[in-house]
Amino acid sequence: MNDPQRNSDPISAPRELALPLLHSAERLSAESTPLAEQALGPRDIRFVDTLRISVTDRCNFRCLYCMPDEELDWLSRDELLRYEEIVAIARTAISLGVRDFKITGGEPLLRRDLESLVRELRALEGTREISLTSNGMILDRFADPLAKAGVDRVTVSLDTLDPAKFRAITRRGDLEQVWEGIRAAESVGLGPVKINVVAMRTQNLEELAEFAALTRESERTVRFIEFMPLADSQLDERQEFVPYTEIRTLIERVHGPLEPAQRDTGNGPANVFRIPGAPGRIGFIHAMSQPFCATCNRLRLTAEGQLRSCLFDGGEVELKPLVRPHVDSAALRQAFVDCVRLKPDQHRHYGTRQMSQIGG
Repeated sequence: MNDPQRNSDPISAPRELALPLLHSAERLSAESTPLAEQALGPRDIRFVDTLRISVTDRCNFRCLYCMPDEELDWLSRDELLRYEEIVAIARTAISLGVRDFKITGGEPLLRRDLESLVRELRALEGTREISLTSNGMILDRFADPLAKAGVDRVTVSLDTLDPAKFRAITRRGDLEQVWEGIRAAESVGLGPVKINVVAMRTQNLEELAEFAALTRESERTVRFIEFMPLADSQLDERQEFVPYTEIRTLIERVHGPLEPAQRDTGNGPANVFRIPGAPGRIGFIHAMSQPFCATCNRLRLTAEGQLRSCLFDGGEVELKPLVRPHVDSAALRQAFVDCVRLKPDQHRHYGTRQMSQIGG
């Protein structure tokens, strides 16, 4: 499933020049050519194979690094893309080479009848993988129906292993309930679950090696993510930011030198390693200290219908007018091409929208 060209090391990969828009016949010819013989780059639509789909901006947590505790202005139901509109957009994405879909939020499990969307995405010819990102709080109730509908794997955000600190960081959550969700997901085949940990100097720095130790016990992948300063964060980046090199040093000080490991499924942005002899893996996502814009292979669809080229930078194209009240397939295809051309050479340092609005 992993393509060695698309998954080249984001630290060392050279920047590529984008190619002009291809017509259908040219695209078919390009798709039959090995990637090693193609000059692909992040602004070439052929390079994009993943679409992150946010189905809601709502969340049952209020994590310190994501949003304020109160006075949140949620989208109304009418503002959200309908499932049939999402499927129409996904169908167009597949026609352009996208094969993997990640369902996100907010907390996507808060969107009613999410299984029906999964079934429709799974039924699309060309869909390769459907994954889902969750905070895990109500995952135990939905894991089985989601697996039956067609979800392949789940990623759970988990920033501390201490119940009291977990409650403080999330301002809502129950740590044991999240572990119940992780175990439920794995029991129905949605694992090994990936665990995402945002490294924060004043919140969980002393726990990073303990998180890494989880990979000695199971085949789970624990991914350490550099703190990203996004709008409405309640934490000070100057106090919280921990660079990848320091995170790795803290882990290796306890567990010894890490060895390279095979990348996870999903063509994700993490550089993946392993504690020698451990069944699980350790990933590092260093979007701030060592940006990997030159190898970015994804676009984001917000819950209200904007196709976004980058988490930090704008580069948004409005899709809702192209699917409501009627689907304009040709305009949708062009919108994807236009959006991918908006990808930055390197993203800015600060994001202007909160993660739950973009699709985290």
